[in-house]
Amino acid sequence: MKGAADLQKLNMNILADISPLNVLATKTDLIMGLPILVLLATGLLLMLMDAFKKRQSLPIIAGIGIIISMIVACPPVLQGIAGVDHLAGTAYSGMLATGEMASLVHIFLAASGLFTLFFVGDYMKRQAATIPDIYAIMVFSLIGMSMLANANDLIITFIGLETMSICLYIMASMYKKSVASNESGLKYFLLGAFATGFFLYGIALIYGASGSTNFDQMNFTALAQSPLFYPGIGMLIIGFLFKVSAFPFHAWTPDVYTGTPTPLAGFMATGSKAAAFIALAGFINESQLLAGDSKIQMVIAVAAVATMIYGNIVAARQRNLKRMLAYSSIAHSGYVLLAVCCGPEGKLAVIFYMVIYTFMNIGAFGLVGMAENKMEDGNLDSWKGFGRHNPWLGLALTIFLFSLAGIPPLAGFMGKYFVFAAAIRADLLIPAIIGILTSVVGAFYYINVIKTMYFEDKESPKVVVSKSMMPLAGVALLAILVLLLGVLPSLLQTPLAEGINASTWDMLPEISSLNP
Repeated sequence: MKGAADLQKLNMNILADISPLNVLATKTDLIMGLPILVLLATGLLLMLMDAFKKRQSLPIIAGIGIIISMIVACPPVLQGIAGVDHLAGTAYSGMLATGEMASLVHIFLAASGLFTLFFVGDYMKRQAATIPDIYAIMVFSLIGMSMLANANDLIITFIGLETMSICLYIMASMYKKSVASNESGLKYFLLGAFATGFFLYGIALIYGASGSTNFDQMNFTALAQSPLFYPGIGMLIIGFLFKVSAFPFHAWTPDVYTGTPTPLAGFMATGSKAAAFIALAGFINESQLLAGDSKIQMVIAVAAVATMIYGNIVAARQRNLKRMLAYSSIAHSGYVLLAVCCGPEGKLAVIFYMVIYTFMNIGAFGLVGMAENKMEDGNLDSWKGFGRHNPWLGLALTIFLFSLAGIPPLAGFMGKYFVFAAAIRADLLIPAIIGILTSVVGAFYYINVIKTMYFEDKESPKVVVSKSMMPLAGVALLAILVLLLGVLPSLLQTPLAEGINASTWDMLPEISSLNP
């Protein structure tokens, strides 16, 4: 009888531990998940249309689905559908963040996919590559990104991460006729699977130390004495560092970005990184990981400094523009990592920087993809005279490159300002100074491309684009956003600050003083 009672007690304890996973989704949960459900329905519709050979409308349907998802995600719309005055902080038993900030993050990630659509169809047509599956894969990857960035539980974090990663593996190897594309997909898959093992094992160790996978129920300040704590956190951070291309887990990045179809490489370098960075920042802040533990902060800061130095130095030695952008993306990961290790003060800087970086990087990759039909080798020498023969495209690329370099009054300058200001406020003065110095190195190779476009002589044929004006419209729209957010950063900063409710980040007076 005693054994049966003990067994019954054990079963009750197990059920108590896993009970949040057994609760059926409520009506409110379903409403809060509508933006993701719209993307899911869009992806399934795209697959059905492809099966019935209705391929001409695929990019239009993908764009409409993403736009509807963005509209539904707007806080006033969700509040109206749910019949509430404000959005709840979490849904699905506390596993998914659904507040105002979560809605803004979903809109931003969906926008990264929407901007990529401006370039994908034209690029595939000019490369004679018929890959109709790409649109459904992109939409499904956005689902993973949204889940990852808005996760409030390590289980959802893992599901979102793998949903996103599997789609990215497919994207990297989409162009089957290209040896480089096949190689990049295989390399990304093998190394990604290895990093996933670290990440999953880290989750297991953290659960063993804390007894929970929910961010709100973790307080690592009280768990530092557990022998499972530091190994688990270390493995989790390694998994994140791989996904964001941070040194020394960056080796896959140049080859994968070079072999991936160019517009998709821009999507991989922005949306997926943004989701991973926002997830890492959310995990650190919600679990109070850095509270009273300078060792973890130091590890992340060292990784940030090493990433900034390595990415900029190696990028300066590249003669291939696409490969240079790949290495520069590593350097930019270092800047965002610096904001991540600032704790709560850095969360606004992380999101602000990634939004800006997404606009300028998708624009740069998209424009490079527009020129690849005439510059197949991608060598920097092929861009001699490009700016004079294509004045408007040359101007747009100049805007993107100057913004990536952090030159005012473009948006990239404001992004770096936020990061370095957060680092100084968090008493990370030396990493901030190193970041500023590496930005100077970064400006060198960006300006070198501009010099090649305008001041070196070579007969360069005009870029041939399709009759559709979609790529040109995408370049123009992104260039305008980069200019606008550089002059009026409060257009982005204010809603982000309100969403985060970051009382520790009172930057509005300083930003106003910088505006003309």
